[in-house]
Amino acid sequence: MPTPVDESPASKPLELVTIPVPPSESGVRRAARFAAPGEKRTRYHLPESLESASPVGYRTRVSLSREEAGTLLSLLSRPRPSRFVPGPAPTERELFEECSLGVLSARQSTNFRGQREVLLGPEDSARAASLLRRIGRAEAPVLDGAAFTHVVLARPYRTPFTFLLTFVGHKPLTSLLTVPLRAWAKRFRHADDIPTVGYLKELHLGVLADAMERAAVIASAGTRAAQVFLAPFERPADAAALRELETLVGLTPAERAAGWRVSLVAQVGHVPEAERVPMERATARRLGAALLALRSERIQPGVNAEPSAPAAYQTRQPLDVPDELTVQAGRAAYNAFVRFTGVSRERAKELMLLERIDVLTPQGRERLREVREELERITDKIIARLPLWADLALGRALSRNSARGRKAFALAGQRIYVGGLSRREVERSGLSFAHAVRAFGAAAARGALVAEVAGTTEIPEGCDLRGGVCLMAGPVNQNDIGKQFFGGRDLLEQAFAGREPTSLLVWTFKAKTVADPIGNEQQLLDAARKGALVDLRPGPHDVVAVRRGTVLGPMRRSGGRVNAERAFGDVGNFVTDPEGREIAGNRGTPWPADEADAPVWPGGAR
Repeated sequence: MPTPVDESPASKPLELVTIPVPPSESGVRRAARFAAPGEKRTRYHLPESLESASPVGYRTRVSLSREEAGTLLSLLSRPRPSRFVPGPAPTERELFEECSLGVLSARQSTNFRGQREVLLGPEDSARAASLLRRIGRAEAPVLDGAAFTHVVLARPYRTPFTFLLTFVGHKPLTSLLTVPLRAWAKRFRHADDIPTVGYLKELHLGVLADAMERAAVIASAGTRAAQVFLAPFERPADAAALRELETLVGLTPAERAAGWRVSLVAQVGHVPEAERVPMERATARRLGAALLALRSERIQPGVNAEPSAPAAYQTRQPLDVPDELTVQAGRAAYNAFVRFTGVSRERAKELMLLERIDVLTPQGRERLREVREELERITDKIIARLPLWADLALGRALSRNSARGRKAFALAGQRIYVGGLSRREVERSGLSFAHAVRAFGAAAARGALVAEVAGTTEIPEGCDLRGGVCLMAGPVNQNDIGKQFFGGRDLLEQAFAGREPTSLLVWTFKAKTVADPIGNEQQLLDAARKGALVDLRPGPHDVVAVRRGTVLGPMRRSGGRVNAERAFGDVGNFVTDPEGREIAGNRGTPWPADEADAPVWPGGAR
């Protein structure tokens, strides 16, 4: 069982710390334009059109007022709901918008199709609550009276990167045998090439859990809340109850064989007046649009922009991430870790291992140089030791993609944090390591959001933002390859010697005013623009099913029609060129009002 919570508050309130406004001459924006006739398109040009079922689209950051930013930050330190009360039935559009802020966008940069969910109405939610009690949920009470329930299924993380890993770390003379053996183990036993790839599924679940808490509040303008159960379901107190829950959400034997499992459950219901978040509907609309517009920011102007990038990316900006902001980001991260594990706040601070690399100091610059050089050495070893027979058979694709992967761990930012856990210390605290990794993902997402709120509060005219953050696993995965196959040490070993650390994620906090290239977003929305390398942003019909009576049906697919609505699109934060010309189809089209405004399960929560 988790360590009992001590007398220190589980969630500490957050203060708004903004990034200082840049001098007017230093404020620049993306100012992306359409390619001229005959001009070769680049990742900095706007796409001509968008046809997508995703609720996201190409969005600009919403400039939040200080009051709006304060409301959003308040959601990062609220207690769990104590109970649910009767309330009106949610409309179809409310469910769509809640899913848009959750499973349809929670991973932002790497939108791996490793999660899907089933929505249960009030009657099925009552049945699910009974099953949850039998299964056993230690992290929070199971509540009665839910208006609906999200049941999230997840599968092991598999991408082109994990395909490449199949060929890494073999001995030259035995690779003809060991490569097929590893491929078989990955296919039929869901084995991972390196431990940190296995943890990516858990980290993504943590990111989603954290997003679901906010989504419930914002989609209902403060009247509903979510009770999220994040602890793994692998060892239920009642195995038969878990099988019943799987049957309720339609999990088939074939899907189980493919690795799909019930992984997260979130009850959503109306809360008493005292537990509601004071929020005007207009504020909720703007906060929803603001969250959908957030993107991972990899480029630091004047530091790691490619030579072909426009001038706005080529000059360093005299901006800095305030130290007080990283303090608030850390506070939010501890809030999330305590929330989703139940350990004391002081124990959370001991378990979460964070090494700060401050590139504004000589010691920080030297440490960053060491990390970069070590990751480069690992990449060189990977390429040198790839099985030649496999690389030649694939047209040297393995070695080319290994070399391209260097960009996946390009560390650039003013304040960089490497974060992880010690399995030994986690298990001594009574937690499973998988549970702690999930909570770490939630903590990372919540800490990153604090920086993103700071970077989008009162954005100066002529700027895209005041700051952003890149949350990535690439560097620690590369480091894990070095540990697994080449005798390397964990990234956190120097800072936490003797504690057997496992690195999990890297944050790079950036103060800047220009957003990353439009191509970073386009590869998630357009299969022709590197969409083959990542899973395109899903539409609701791709990953969300709604149970009505005994029938499971895809959300927003009716006959041959699928969703084309952009969630919170009434806020109007869509990308245009400097003259205001829009990307065709980017605003989308609303779902028919007679369906969107109707309750999915008439009658409301009882």
